[in-house]
Amino acid sequence: MIQHRTRFVGLAATALAFAASAAATGALAQGQGPVQGNVGLDAQVSRLCALGAPTPAGLTLGQISEGSGTRVGRLATIASQAITLPDSFCNYAGAALAIAASPLALTSGTTQTGFVGSVNYTCTISAWGATAATVRTSASSSSGSGVSSTNAAPRETDLVLVVSDFAAATDDLLQPGAYLALVTITLGPDAGLTASGS
Repeated sequence: MIQHRTRFVGLAATALAFAASAAATGALAQGQGPVQGNVGLDAQVSRLCALGAPTPAGLTLGQISEGSGTRVGRLATIASQAITLPDSFCNYAGAALAIAASPLALTSGTTQTGFVGSVNYTCTISAWGATAATVRTSASSSSGSGVSSTNAAPRETDLVLVVSDFAAATDDLLQPGAYLALVTITLGPDAGLTASGS
């Protein structure tokens, strides 16, 4: 009987010790729970405009004077020409598109009496704003700026420059030689177009 009681007391003590150990382990596990901290990220996107690479890169008009008929030596009829600037964009609102262009002019020599050494034309881009950006060259100016076009929202599009309405200032014979012109397209802030990213 005493031996049984002793054994019972021993088992009870073991059970109590195990329970105390389990409680301590649980308390320790709760003390090792996750902790959190916050780290901020700071970034910026600049205002940017970009013009796609012109396709074709330029216009080669070839012989622009008539070779036969009643207008031999005078300006031939030149069809409208188109250049695409794909994937052009401004990532902010209020950006404007403007065109400046110089006449198609004789690169060297003095224009002789009875001859003409300059051909005017019109440039238009319709795909940017509500109105087209356009310019008409003038033989009296080496560079002309026309009407710009503003878009009220960020925009990405294929711009198509149409060059048309070729005409000499006077309907005289064209003086022979090389004729060159430069068209400049500017895409950027509406105020002055001076901060374009392109």
